[in-house]
Amino acid sequence: MTVTILSLPYELLSIILDEAAHQTAEGNRFTYGVESLSSQRILRGNAAPDALRWYATDAIRRVNSHWHDWACQYALRTLYIRRWRGSERWMQSRELSTIHGFPSQDVVYRDPYLLLRKTGDLFGRYPALATSVRRIFFDGYYSTDTSVMIFNILKYCNRLEIVSLPWTMLRYGSEDDWSRILSPRDNGTVLSSLELLAVNLKKVQLSDPARQKDDKTLDSAKVNLGHLRRLKISGSSNLSPVMDRDLVAMSRTARLVDLHITNTTCLTSQGLLALVRASKGTLRVLEHGPLADPGFQDPQLSTDCWGNHMCEEIIQCPQLRSLAISLPTICSDLFGDASNCWIGDVQIKAAGICKRAGSLKTPVDAQLAIFDVLDSARRFMQIQQAKSIELNIQISLGSFLGVCAMGYTDIQAGQFIFEPYKNLVHANFLMGSISAAGSWPSLQYPSSKGPIDSYGSAEWAYSCVTEEEFVRGVREGHVSMASILTEHVTRIG
Repeated sequence: MTVTILSLPYELLSIILDEAAHQTAEGNRFTYGVESLSSQRILRGNAAPDALRWYATDAIRRVNSHWHDWACQYALRTLYIRRWRGSERWMQSRELSTIHGFPSQDVVYRDPYLLLRKTGDLFGRYPALATSVRRIFFDGYYSTDTSVMIFNILKYCNRLEIVSLPWTMLRYGSEDDWSRILSPRDNGTVLSSLELLAVNLKKVQLSDPARQKDDKTLDSAKVNLGHLRRLKISGSSNLSPVMDRDLVAMSRTARLVDLHITNTTCLTSQGLLALVRASKGTLRVLEHGPLADPGFQDPQLSTDCWGNHMCEEIIQCPQLRSLAISLPTICSDLFGDASNCWIGDVQIKAAGICKRAGSLKTPVDAQLAIFDVLDSARRFMQIQQAKSIELNIQISLGSFLGVCAMGYTDIQAGQFIFEPYKNLVHANFLMGSISAAGSWPSLQYPSSKGPIDSYGSAEWAYSCVTEEEFVRGVREGHVSMASILTEHVTRIG
């Protein structure tokens, strides 16, 4: 019996076609239309990833119906649907030599929602194509009309696993729309990952009365997040941003494995802890990185509105493995459960030390509490090392967000970065060195850590010293820890 490529098992054939499509895509990273590759790059720019996959499988689609179906699944597996934001101008003539000249003043007009409309029409005419979509990404569509179009597209994607949506979909979608997305489908599949991306809108967009709509769909019993495994909320907006009350509503049904809340300005640890509490038995990855003080400064500081200690809430997640979190305050309780199995690089940021039951009565007590946190972290890492688990914990304490000439900074001069596993402290010690007339620190090392917007400025330059040298600087008054030791008023509401 003669064996041909057409008679190979589907799994083996799929591997071969996948490699062929990949190699084709590697050699054609630019859109077609002009013979010269350099000219293509100038005229059209890089091809979108989904368009590149479609071009790469052009020859495969023409072989037979089975290869055609495979090519569609390969090309439509991930879709990026972005609003057109071009500012192209017409060329003065059809000659390529005019590329280097001045373009025409006539703007090339395109319907900014054309791709969204065509995708909806395509899936409406050929629903079988939509079954190939596993991930879909929408960007730039923030109106009520485009929300209707997006929900219409998602209706056909009955095997969708990951979706990235504008945050406005929470406000404009009905409870039936969201129930259809989040509920298990007849074919046994279910959406596993939801990403909500927020941006600031222009003033003209904010003045539109239709954009002020809020259907409060998260309050409906029909909206169930119990089948989601991953939730990511990124960015903030000047129009109906995602708030703590939204996270609390999500926590009613959420049972998450991965939780990411990053680059936000309106969410506090209150909403974060609501989701953590709801998913404590399943949560494996936790990331919380706000861009503004509300993410660190909570009215209750070391306790939430239920009176529970935040550090204890975190360690009550037995499945937690990866952690990068920002909290108002921390204490040694965060490293008190030796049964936890954190792995890799763990980053913890806090504005200060937890103050409970009057434990921090003097600055000396607060300083001792800081080093108690570091010792607890070291002991926890040693326990993990004994289990052959590699764990590196970095703790950042102090004031976080400030505005300098270059914009927001992630780390201020009042913040200290501790690396317990190296017994090092990173900070800007310039003023301390000046106050000590150069006698402190006796030895310091260059540091690669520091404000993300410092651009190597000497004003923000960080260096590192050993913990012993840091303690000496504190005792002799060369280092101020006022940003960490500030008296907090605890209010349990």
